[in-house]
Amino acid sequence: MKYENSGVRLLILTIILLSVLPLAGQETKVVRDLQLWTGVALEKKVGKDWTFSLAEEIRFKKDISEINNYFTDAGVRYRINKNFALEAGYRYTRDRKSDGTYETLTRYNLDLRYKGQLDYISIHYRLRYQKEVEGFNLLDQGVDYEKYVRNRIRIRYDDFKKFKPYVSAEIFQLFSPNQTPEFEYFRIQGGVKYEPGKFGVFGFALGFNREINEVEPAMIYMLRANYTYKF
Repeated sequence: MKYENSGVRLLILTIILLSVLPLAGQETKVVRDLQLWTGVALEKKVGKDWTFSLAEEIRFKKDISEINNYFTDAGVRYRINKNFALEAGYRYTRDRKSDGTYETLTRYNLDLRYKGQLDYISIHYRLRYQKEVEGFNLLDQGVDYEKYVRNRIRIRYDDFKKFKPYVSAEIFQLFSPNQTPEFEYFRIQGGVKYEPGKFGVFGFALGFNREINEVEPAMIYMLRANYTYKF
């Protein structure tokens, strides 16, 4: 009888180990975090309608204790008229994985932008389509990818000479292979642009990303600090 009980215990222990071991290899979902996003950018206006940009950014995660990723952004914007503009961008990213190694991601985006004015309040709307893949296979439809359609609205107060405070809200709709498109998360931000003249533009903001359709939605808080030199 003791031999049979030992066999049952061994069987139960084996089942528990087999069920737990796969979970040990999975990356734990982060549901709360504080991140820091920092960057510098150059903008060059050509004529009255074209603007070219180049930016470098580093983002930190785990309560700003380690690098999450770093990337290079290149973009070009064409002003259709005083209200509308088109923009295209490309991003090269080195993304840090859970084991400390880095993988390469590439992304492109296409934007439609609108700007309107109500006295001292300006309204900025951006509709963005973006696609991101591992490596450099942006045009290969056979590889895994993530596509987003993003809608963002920003309201800015322009009455101050050098300081321009704003608030913005953005929602992200995810399109993945063989899955129904869904709204994945939204982003809320509040910040200020400081424009001291020939020294460029400094930006500071606080915000958060929050998942939508999750039982335990992730809440990622962000501190943003960036600098843009225009010439």
